[in-house]
Amino acid sequence: MDGRQGIKEVSARFHISARTLRYYEEIGLLQSHRRGSRYREYDTAQLRRLETILLLRRLSFGLRDITDVLLEDGQGFREALKRKIAESNGQLLEVREVNQLLKSLLSELETRPLSGLQAADILKEFTYLTKKTERTIPMSLPFEEKNRVAIGVDIVAEAVDEKAGDLIEKIKALRAELEARGRALPPIRVYDSGDLEGSQALVVMNGAEVWRKNYSSAEVHLCSAEIVQAIAGATERERA
Repeated sequence: MDGRQGIKEVSARFHISARTLRYYEEIGLLQSHRRGSRYREYDTAQLRRLETILLLRRLSFGLRDITDVLLEDGQGFREALKRKIAESNGQLLEVREVNQLLKSLLSELETRPLSGLQAADILKEFTYLTKKTERTIPMSLPFEEKNRVAIGVDIVAEAVDEKAGDLIEKIKALRAELEARGRALPPIRVYDSGDLEGSQALVVMNGAEVWRKNYSSAEVHLCSAEIVQAIAGATERERA
């Protein structure tokens, strides 16, 4: 039988229902060999194809997207993965934003009652806002666009990764360091920008671009530290 497995074996092996396997056949994602009028068997090639389908489902690809990917060549698949990476980076930033907002809210409630709380009080020192929050709370309320950091989508994950230095935490540390020396660092908006090349970052302070760099894959782990260095340098020059 050339290593073929029946539908019950495949269902148990991949933890997927026989009904789902039949549906994948109906929409053209899988093909089975029939033995008799009802018994379905899947060969090695189809089992490998099923592994790919389940992997893509785990990565949140829709069935229509999976169909398109499997019909396309390798280049089409790579482009689909790049789009999914960009989408995942956005979700990562949103999760981190919610986490940090929760911590900021808790900190504020330790010093004042809920009735005295204003959103601007939390957001004015916050260094990253996703588009969802921007739509909810106007950016003009706590922020001024004259101080900002923009990062390309390909280095977003690196910029918010703790192992790479965590850009947001580094900016907060710089602010605390300056305050200890009687200095101030204005609120800085940090966001991912589709207007930049994927691996590029720029810093704007007091309305003027002060730094820009296009990172190679070997350099990208340095982006958070170098961005903060650029902010610190611009702050020193402004003071001088």
